[in-house]
Amino acid sequence: MPRLIDHAAREVEVAQAAWRVLARGGVAALSVRNVAAEAGLATGSLRRAFPTQEALLVFSLELVARRVADRVAALELDAEAPVAQTAVLRELLPLDAERRLEMDVFLHLGSLAPRGGALRAVYDTAHAQLAAVTTGVVASLVDAGWARPGLDVPLEGRRLHALVDGLALQLVRQAESAPTGWATEVLGTHLDELHRRG
Repeated sequence: MPRLIDHAAREVEVAQAAWRVLARGGVAALSVRNVAAEAGLATGSLRRAFPTQEALLVFSLELVARRVADRVAALELDAEAPVAQTAVLRELLPLDAERRLEMDVFLHLGSLAPRGGALRAVYDTAHAQLAAVTTGVVASLVDAGWARPGLDVPLEGRRLHALVDGLALQLVRQAESAPTGWATEVLGTHLDELHRRG
């Protein structure tokens, strides 16, 4: 009896192989041959899962966004402000090897997004989702009575989004062995600026 192939699992394996190729060699190294070799597949098998390079890139980027969303959704957010909000924001930052790889891939593929097409659409969606999360964090601080009254939630959401993007970029660019706790401290300082005093 022929062995059944879990096509969804195969797609994830191939995408993760593409992640590793990207992380090692950048966009220039991202060929069907290199990804197939990394995944331990014949190029024909890879092409059955992803008929075009764009399809592979799109799925690879979607997988990054899905992993981040799944981690955020898995959080138990019953802690008081700002502990719960900080937990959400930490999931957006490359504070460990897994999240560092995801962010590295996101940045590499993001550099291709301006060309347009399906990859641009996925990148724009991921960007909008991140903006919704950061604005939601600010709104939840207001709703909890923790943030100061009269806070401009949309503006502060954009400011927090910019901060998270900047921290993520700096974390990816620092040495893998370098400490990451400083980024959480920066986040904490920023949230303290939003705090209701007295």
